[in-house]
Amino acid sequence: MDARKSIETPPLPRSDAEMLEAVESFLREGRAILKFPSWLETKFDVDTRARYLRWLKSDTLKTAAIYNVFLIGDLFLARDMLGVAAGLHFLVVTPAMLAIAWLFTRKPRRLWRDVASATLPILMTLQILAVYIGSREATSPHYLYFVLMTAICANTALRLNYRSARWASATIFVLLAATLAFTDRMPAGVALMQCISLAVCARVTLNGNFDRERDLRRAYLHALRDRLRVSTTDAEARRDALTGVANRRRLDEVGAAMWTRESDEVSPVCVILFDVDHFKLFNDIHGHQAGDACLKRIAACAASELRGIDDFVARYGGEEFLALLPRTPLAQGVEIAERLRVAIAGLQIPHEGAEELGVATASFGVAASETAECSFEALTAAADAALYVAKRAGRNRVAAPPTAGRIQRTQAA
Repeated sequence: MDARKSIETPPLPRSDAEMLEAVESFLREGRAILKFPSWLETKFDVDTRARYLRWLKSDTLKTAAIYNVFLIGDLFLARDMLGVAAGLHFLVVTPAMLAIAWLFTRKPRRLWRDVASATLPILMTLQILAVYIGSREATSPHYLYFVLMTAICANTALRLNYRSARWASATIFVLLAATLAFTDRMPAGVALMQCISLAVCARVTLNGNFDRERDLRRAYLHALRDRLRVSTTDAEARRDALTGVANRRRLDEVGAAMWTRESDEVSPVCVILFDVDHFKLFNDIHGHQAGDACLKRIAACAASELRGIDDFVARYGGEEFLALLPRTPLAQGVEIAERLRVAIAGLQIPHEGAEELGVATASFGVAASETAECSFEALTAAADAALYVAKRAGRNRVAAPPTAGRIQRTQAA
């Protein structure tokens, strides 16, 4: 059974594009809006938690104030229990309400939040039933209408989520029915009508509660879809359409951002600039379609050879690519470039214009420096100079300036 469940569970979205596709699929299927997939439920909770807790805190404080105003009902309907009712109001229920409102400011986990919010109407109901049980006033049966009002309040004014409101309503109904059954102070027909009235009011207000949460979740889904569409479109604008790696615009953004971070976080930074050897000749012999396919395979190869999420590769222009590697000294950058050079040759992309190997190869220029000592532009220029050294030396090789200090002196000159 567990194996089957794991097969049927959809994979978690790993990108904005995948999340957008999952959200749109969910909307198209027309599933019950109150039943999100687990990953979407988690995101919904994270995105809406702060606002929902503010609502609950505000509603709890308002309810506490209104709840105490209704002590006037004890004066007219259960006068003999007025002192007990006041004690329960001010010493038990109201402090509990204030404690729950404080809990909402502490950003509790979802389970504790839901339990606490559902506890509010249950506490009020227990106070009402305790006064009813102890009162001997002839008007005390009318006091039970406050139970009906509490259920309505729980499902509307308190803005509990549907699950919490449903459990609170069910608990209130059970408490009322048990009290009527065991006190035997009310004719059976009247007691039955009390229970039926509560059930009908609870059902009607729960329908409204359901509709409110459904609309809230639907609005969230549409807002999330719009945000993801903007994010995906923005990401597409920063991706090279042919190769799928980042484009020059995104490269400039990443480079600028890296140089604004603390030097200790990213330094030394290594730039590897490389391009396909004799690519114009490749296009002349094999055609531009084959040239595009060649660039796609080389871009994919470069992306796969990078070490981690901080390493970055972009199409620099034409057949040129640039890899930006934080926390990478020059010697390590040369090793990575050499590994990438071997991997590209290992793709065995036929190149009739390549006299030695007969396959597409690439030349590499590598430069590295501390961010505090060299700008991104200067480091890229140093890698570009090293690339031309590799080309003049016969191509299909890696070249690098001997030290980062040389980059500084060259830039200063």
